[in-house]
Order: sequence, then structure tokens, then C-alpha cells
Amino acid sequence: MLFPSVSTHLFAAILFVVISGCGPSAAGTNEGSDAAVGDGGQTPDAGSPSDAGSPSDAGPTPDAFAGTPVRDLPGLLSITFWERTGGDGPTEYTFTVNGPELTNKLPDPLTSSNHDIMGVPSSEYYDVYYSDAEGVFDIDGRYLTISGVFGAALPSGGGLNLAEMQLNFESSAPPEFGSEVASFVALGDNAHPENVDLCIDSDLDTHTTMGNTVGSSDRLRITLGFESTQIVR
Repeated sequence: MLFPSVSTHLFAAILFVVISGCGPSAAGTNEGSDAAVGDGGQTPDAGSPSDAGSPSDAGPTPDAFAGTPVRDLPGLLSITFWERTGGDGPTEYTFTVNGPELTNKLPDPLTSSNHDIMGVPSSEYYDVYYSDAEGVFDIDGRYLTISGVFGAALPSGGGLNLAEMQLNFESSAPPEFGSEVASFVALGDNAHPENVDLCIDSDLDTHTTMGNTVGSSDRLRITLGFESTQIVR
């Protein structure tokens, strides 16, 4: 009679262990379900940002390395800015590809002793440099920027009168004018931003009028792109 009693107690002990072991597993399942609930008590769907992966997983954007920096264009020797200040036509200001004018952005304020181009003496000064599409200095940028100040409001005409930007290549390669107004800043009561495309019309007899900087700490600005820099080399 002892053996059946032992078997009964042993069976009960085994059953207790099995039931006890299942407890934590069930609790873990519940915790996992709670963790999947996003803010507001809703489970994120398959298209939510939380499922998209981190930027490092996604890799660079398709155009992150697109195009060629202006100063790396094969055979490029210099860049000309055609700026109009009075007279019968624009004035030519030409700078070498790796010269100090284009490879640096001048600090503010622009003055008679701190400028790359001077228009009206004592009130109109410009800075030229390589940049990104928003006009932020970038020595390896695919864009060219001219920015500056002009201290005369109406009834004077507006400043930053840019006819064209021109890439000059070696040998017999033809020069290249800008093809895209990437961005610009027009200020003041004598600005005509509606005419900004006149600096990419390949016509030296037309020009922009971007206004004045009277009472402003910002600069007038035009940033242009070129067909050549859109090609990956």
C-alpha cells in the first residue's frame, strides 16, 4: 500500500512543478504585447516611421553624391561675374578657380576694404563663393553664389544687378552660363524679384534688380546652378 501512495504524491509534485513553470512564460507574453503598443494605445502599423529603420540602415539619399563640384569641372580655368552698375553694359569680374575670392566667404560687414566686387562706391559691395543650393558656403559646392549689400532705397534703383555668371574653360571649349536659379534673396522697396531669371537668359544686356539692404542685417543674394555640375564624373 506504500507504493501507490508514493506514486500519488510524486504525480502531484510533478504536476505542481509543470504548472509553476508555465506561469512566467505567460507573463512574458503579456509584457511583450504591451511593449508593442505605441503612444495613444495603438499598435504602429507597417508603414509607420518606427518600422522604417534608422538613417544608417537606409543609406545615403539617391542624390547625396550627385553631380560635380564647380571647381572640379574638367578644364575649368576661371569664373566671370557680369555685374551692371551704370554705363552701357555690365562689367566683367573674373576670378581663377582656386583663387581666394571663390574659395572663401567674406565676413560681415562688407566694406570698401572687404569685398570681391564693388558696384557704387561707398554703398555697394559683393562677395562671391562656391556654395550649396541655398547659398551656404561650400568649397566643394555645385553652385555659385554672389551676395552683398546696397545702401540706397527708392528713388534709387535697386542693387545686385547681375547679368550672368560664366564658366570659362581651357582650349577652345565654349564658356557656359548659369542654367538654374537655385535660390535668391531680394530685399527693400526697389527690388524686382520677378526678374531674377534675367541672370540665366544668356543675354548680357539684361540683368536682375534684387533691391537694397537699408535697415537689414541680411545680404542680397543669387545662387546659380550649371548644367555641367549636374553630371556625375
